[in-house]
Amino acid sequence: MTILKQKDFTEHTNPRLAAGEQQEKDVAFYLRRAFKNNENFLVLNDYRFTFNEEIAQIDHLVVHRTGFIIIESKSIFGEVKVNSHGEWSRSYKGQWTGMPSPIIQAELQKDLLRKLMIANVELFLGKILGIQTQVTHREWDVLCTVSNNCILHREDIPKSISKQVIKSESVADEVKRIGGYSKIGSLLSTKPVFNDEELKNIGEFLLERCLSNVTTNVLSSTNHAEKLESETIEQPIVTKIEAIKEQPNNEKTISLACKKCGETEKLTAQYGKYGYYVQCGVCETNTSMKTPCPACGNPKSRIKKQGNHYWLTCDCSYNEVLFVNK
Repeated sequence: MTILKQKDFTEHTNPRLAAGEQQEKDVAFYLRRAFKNNENFLVLNDYRFTFNEEIAQIDHLVVHRTGFIIIESKSIFGEVKVNSHGEWSRSYKGQWTGMPSPIIQAELQKDLLRKLMIANVELFLGKILGIQTQVTHREWDVLCTVSNNCILHREDIPKSISKQVIKSESVADEVKRIGGYSKIGSLLSTKPVFNDEELKNIGEFLLERCLSNVTTNVLSSTNHAEKLESETIEQPIVTKIEAIKEQPNNEKTISLACKKCGETEKLTAQYGKYGYYVQCGVCETNTSMKTPCPACGNPKSRIKKQGNHYWLTCDCSYNEVLFVNK
């Protein structure tokens, strides 16, 4: 269970956009080569999420045994300087101009992700002696990758920032240095460590909260007793959802009702330890969304979330909206 999310890159005619995509592609390549079969790391490229009415996009998110690494990619091909105040400047054809700090950008994304994880920690971490474990004091690191041919004037960059700025080709080594793990080493350390089940749960949680504007691929490892299910959210599903948004009165939904009182309107979608469910606003009863496939009766149908739409899908090609969270 390593590369949880990849990005479908497009060909840009705009040189600046093309350079940015190439930089992200390069970093994704180095991460994939290093961690594709490493069960101690989860990698999500181009991870987009929303929390507290804020939207964030992380170029590369790495989850390791002791924490999280947020990586901001910058396609800088000239020279880079950072002054003592942490202010960035770059050169292009001999002309120096200021630029936003990618470290500050990544820190903002990190803070929002941290708040999202803290607010939902009971969904992916368990309890010890009845006390809920937390992610608050896990390791939260930020890195900025620049193009391999960029010239970094490290002699002028503050040390605290210099160690966060690396060339693309060094990203895998730096991630290993930060998130390196061994069972023997963990016994000698006081750092809390995510176990296999917690890593799996974190991966599932992050994918469930991922905004659905890009294709998502889940790659599973045979080293886990309970494997993440291999799935691909294909473009036709995204297209279908967009059509529903344009014609909300034509939605085709399956009947979903509270198992206790039969309420069908005052229901709110939730996600918990056992998957998606709806909470009744009348009697407060929780009802699982899991239901046999209406087409073939398969009890192992799956729930897919896309925005506020919850789809019931089956291996028999059945694919319909089960519930719309209003």
